[in-house]
Amino acid sequence: MDKKSYDQKNQRMEIAQRGGIPDRVPVYSLIDNWAFSYAGYGVEEVFEDDEKHLAAFEKIASDFYWDSMFASTTSRAMNYIGMLDGGSFKNKGLMQIESGHSLSMDANEYDDLIKDPYAFIRDVVAPRKYGLMRMDHSSEKVEKYQRAVSELYKFKDLNQRSEEQLKNKWSMPISRGATLVHPVDLLLDFFRDFHGIMMDVKRNPNKIIEAADAMIPIVIENCEMQYSENKEGMSIFNPMHLPQFLRPKDFEKVYWPSYKKIVEHFAAKGMVVQSYYERNYAHLYDFLQDLPKNSVFGLFEDDDLREVKKRVGDVISIGGGMEAYTLHYGTKQECIDMAKGLIDDLAPGGGYVFTTNRILHSANDANPENLKAVNEFVKEYGKYER
Repeated sequence: MDKKSYDQKNQRMEIAQRGGIPDRVPVYSLIDNWAFSYAGYGVEEVFEDDEKHLAAFEKIASDFYWDSMFASTTSRAMNYIGMLDGGSFKNKGLMQIESGHSLSMDANEYDDLIKDPYAFIRDVVAPRKYGLMRMDHSSEKVEKYQRAVSELYKFKDLNQRSEEQLKNKWSMPISRGATLVHPVDLLLDFFRDFHGIMMDVKRNPNKIIEAADAMIPIVIENCEMQYSENKEGMSIFNPMHLPQFLRPKDFEKVYWPSYKKIVEHFAAKGMVVQSYYERNYAHLYDFLQDLPKNSVFGLFEDDDLREVKKRVGDVISIGGGMEAYTLHYGTKQECIDMAKGLIDDLAPGGGYVFTTNRILHSANDANPENLKAVNEFVKEYGKYER
């Protein structure tokens, strides 16, 4: 490992994520399953062969310039989920939540969830979601569950092995120190599905608020088990799924209070929350102004980042802007021109991280040659004058 290079990259990300001006704009890899297609593997293939899983992410580190990577493996332990016999995530060339398959809680069960979230998840939700949990207690069930848990720990070990390989061989940091899913997004993704949660927002918003408050300790505890200290350059990844569909008055009522509490909790500990603002958040910018200053690194998908910087750039740092569509369909020069415009408009004053406008999953999300070209361009062009 080139320790000097590794430390410089970490520091570059740390400064930029906290709204400061590093020596140059960091180049951040928002790559998930795209690593497999780029390496020539199918998703099914890498879950059967750990060495291919490792090789795919190593190839991403070796073939492109990055200051940091979002992930060292894919995000889901699919072998573990498969052995539980159920769940919402399905492997169809891509790993995704199947719409209509996440309903595992009735609208009249909020009080049970609020009373004891752990017990409700264990005794009600898990058996509805997973065939293994519906089996009568037996030695066979215990053995199957033990094998499933073994697969989960194998996946955790794979993640750790990959991080160490990327660090020691390529001096490559990983900036996602942990993952935190907001309680209301958990309701959407795993309990009530989209139709259910949207009906609850209209008919029973107070129960959503109570449930979110009840689950805050769980999501914080789970996050802190993954990431118990503030490490330079690392942040807490927070994908946000529901706000894009909420009117400002609904967002303010059912989502914002618990989101702000969570961010304030980690800000008080000196940690940065890397919030992934999916789709468009223009209708919610005013709320973001009230977040703790320099404690959120916002990744934006479809927003005009120039407007984002104007509206909230004094409070949060910003990442994104390089359109995946252009990376796939555009010419190399069109991609470089887009990257130049982003640096010219967003880098002044600091607090900007160059990356794609969405996490790269499918083979069509980016042309590798275009991605290489913009990363090398930003590496040189994104320097701040000293």
